[in-house]
Amino acid sequence: MVVRSVWESWPARWVSHLRASRPLRLLVVSGAVALAVLVTATAQYILMLRDKEIDAAKRELATLNLSLAEQTARSIQNVDLVLTSMIDQMKAEGIATPQDMVRLRSDQETHDLLKAKASVVPQIDAVMVVGADGQLLNFSRFYPAPNYSVADRDFFQALKDTPTDQPFLGEPVQNRATGGWTVHLARRVSAANGRFLGLAVGAIDLDYFQRLYRGLRVGDTGSSISLWRRDGILLARHPALPGIGKPLGPRRFLDVLTESEAGEFVTPDGLDATARVVATRAVNAYPVVVNVTRTLDDVLQGWRAQVMTLALAGLVGALALLLALWALARQFRAYETAALALAETRRAMAGREQAELALRQAQKMEAVGQLTGGVAHDFNNLLQALSINLHVLESRCQDERLALPIRMALQAVERGSTLTQHLLAFSRRQPLRPELVDVAALVAGVAALMARTLGGVVRVEHRADPGLWPVMIDPNQLEMALINLAINARDAMPDGGVLCLEAGNHAGNAPRQPGVPSGDGLCITVRDTGTGMTPEVLSRATEPFFTTKEVGRGTGLGLAMVQSLANRSGGGLVIDSQLGHGTTVRLFLPRANPDAVAAPPPGASTGSEADSACSILLVDDEDLVRGATADFLTQAGFAVQEAADAETALRLLERGAAVDVIVTDHMMPGMNGLDMVRAIRARNNPVPILMVTGFAEELRTDVAGVSDGLSLLAKPVVPQSLVRSIRAMASMSTAA
Repeated sequence: MVVRSVWESWPARWVSHLRASRPLRLLVVSGAVALAVLVTATAQYILMLRDKEIDAAKRELATLNLSLAEQTARSIQNVDLVLTSMIDQMKAEGIATPQDMVRLRSDQETHDLLKAKASVVPQIDAVMVVGADGQLLNFSRFYPAPNYSVADRDFFQALKDTPTDQPFLGEPVQNRATGGWTVHLARRVSAANGRFLGLAVGAIDLDYFQRLYRGLRVGDTGSSISLWRRDGILLARHPALPGIGKPLGPRRFLDVLTESEAGEFVTPDGLDATARVVATRAVNAYPVVVNVTRTLDDVLQGWRAQVMTLALAGLVGALALLLALWALARQFRAYETAALALAETRRAMAGREQAELALRQAQKMEAVGQLTGGVAHDFNNLLQALSINLHVLESRCQDERLALPIRMALQAVERGSTLTQHLLAFSRRQPLRPELVDVAALVAGVAALMARTLGGVVRVEHRADPGLWPVMIDPNQLEMALINLAINARDAMPDGGVLCLEAGNHAGNAPRQPGVPSGDGLCITVRDTGTGMTPEVLSRATEPFFTTKEVGRGTGLGLAMVQSLANRSGGGLVIDSQLGHGTTVRLFLPRANPDAVAAPPPGASTGSEADSACSILLVDDEDLVRGATADFLTQAGFAVQEAADAETALRLLERGAAVDVIVTDHMMPGMNGLDMVRAIRARNNPVPILMVTGFAEELRTDVAGVSDGLSLLAKPVVPQSLVRSIRAMASMSTAA
């Protein structure tokens, strides 16, 4: 109470003294005037020094920014040069229609070219060729390119209907797996008449700029370098801050760039809510902006030292006056301390809010990922039930008016299957998918394609013997092999010639040749009148990566791929060539098993005697899928036992149930399909197991330890394919 009383009486005492003493009043007034003059002059000088420090920082940042903008322009220009070289390459190869573009999907050379170009430019994450419908045709990362569409991307929408020779920089996209950011630079591929053929697209790794900026030193502390799109979307920044890939509201530099291509300014609210000196510059030819900044605190660090010196000198000169104002100075100091503490508290609260927002976003993305997997699985089960029932209806329907809607519904089921693959968002390498192939029609199609492609320089001929035997092979792989052989033949005839494709039966009792399999089969011949090969080259023709073509025109994998296809299909490859007399390549394929193509006798069921003797254990927790599948397999002639879960299936096997093939789902409550397979194999039960699941590709690595007698089939599966797979596994079991 005593201290409070003294404090409250202090102003009164000062007022009393001033009223009582005229010299004191004059002294106070004179001291106040002198202090005002001193403070004003000092303040003006300090402000002048402050402006000089800021101007010097602006010049320094502008110089560095000019260099960075040029380096950024070169980095993007290198990607742009890759795209223009790709377009020039396509034009040189005669790409003039959307159909010509589609040919690039199966072009291994184009993939190798894209891969090579992407590997020499460090800022390129991937290079791709996109068709006129937005479908990915060729991709530097994977071959063949995944079934993926970019029709909804901004760069596709911007370029498809706008004839232009200028590149387009798309919005940044984040990789969900790695968290990295890329931005797509796209160029339009147009025909001579301006028709839209597709796009050449380069994905630029924004981490490249992050690493580049990290290696630079702008100031002692608080410096930053950032890369923006011209519309205010942040592409890269060092030090990193949240907000990459997002428009961050009105930014001062966008207003500056409306009047000039470069400028310097001071902003009180940078991305980190800190006052900064900013040098901004637009990158020539591309809609990006490079900003270099230093915090105002960093810029004024030396200026503050000068201020302290001046303040000390002023303090010594006006010590008597400052002693009189000491109490007021203490109050001001207390107020300043409180204001700084309040600002620090606000910054801490803002940082906490940002961290909580990032956590919520991460939790949301994790939940979306889990939901996507569950939806894809359930949707596949629904599609499986629909597909089987629709195929049953189609097989029984005699009325074309009803058959047409059924076929349209089946097409919708196929589109739904594609949708589930998009939801799972992964790329995979497809194994061989053999099926009965009309070789005559396939050879005719390849010949027609080559005739259109090679123009008038090379004359293309084809013929097929009547009554060709059937073969079981992957049609897409066979078509790709023939196209590879045709391209090799074209390259061997630079001045023109004749390319002939033939198909004929090859009897098993014919004289044996090295590399020709025994037994009846089919022979596909590709013959040219080109330069031929020397014996040394011929001996290494099928050696992987061996090529006699110049750099950039061949990978040495074409003939190696054809031989691999022949070997995996049970056939063989024979090459005859003489220097100056052309080359003949013969692809031998075994004749298909007559049982696989024999039609059922009139009045017989869809199954066979072997089917009726084949017992199937069907395991699926979805009643709709299990019921529809069991009904179809029963009609196909199989004896079907059902189990709603893996535990029930194991109990049936333990009781001695006679089972030739187990058909099971993977995702089931309790024990899943793969765990059930391991339990069956642990009991030394070799029964063949066919796992039908929407997660077939993901499981191919996990099944390595139990792969004997186990096959995977992706949902939704066509019922006839399911029957063929069961028959194949049953025959394997019988043979064993």
